[in-house]
Amino acid sequence: MSQIPLDEKILKNTIFVVDNDDDILQSLVLFFEMKGFKVQGFSSALDYLSALDDTQGVLISDVSMPGMNGLEMLEKLNEIQQLRPILFMTGFATTELAVKAIQLGASDFIEKPFSTKYLLSKVLNIFEKFEEVFLAFDLYKSLTKREAQVFELVVKNLTNQKIAEKLFISISTVEKHRATLMIKMKVGNLNELMQKSLQIKKIFNYS
Repeated sequence: MSQIPLDEKILKNTIFVVDNDDDILQSLVLFFEMKGFKVQGFSSALDYLSALDDTQGVLISDVSMPGMNGLEMLEKLNEIQQLRPILFMTGFATTELAVKAIQLGASDFIEKPFSTKYLLSKVLNIFEKFEEVFLAFDLYKSLTKREAQVFELVVKNLTNQKIAEKLFISISTVEKHRATLMIKMKVGNLNELMQKSLQIKKIFNYS
């Protein structure tokens, strides 16, 4: 797989691997490290959840694990609004499983056993698909808590007066936050801001 040139931009991302099978876990960690990625490996969903931060990257996780399985972990990630595309590994893919995972926001599936070449191609496809999402989310992370609150209400098409009422602030304060967040999100109008919102919502379900 060394023939595939990996862009520096892609290698800035971290690969997170979750699998209770230590042999698989260590082999995947080593593989992605050899490709130049920063990698973090976890032997359980709970270990992964306890180490969560806002590091940008892709999560590769087994579905069937003791304690908390992959789908339960994804449900929890949705609850806490954690951005990270997820690629599920499974030895028993079914239509029902696939539908549920997609409904929860999984990016892709790969069936065991698989080649590392095929896995890498899946991961690179995810990075390509979500490149604009990552860029949009980087801008979103620059917002203050109050600016983010205003952002979420603006993209719901609420007026400044309604936003002011909901947040218990003045209309002039709303206008100030609105102007600042438009600059930070690098957009010139509401339509462009809505597009950024839709990009982020692909894998980050803020309310």
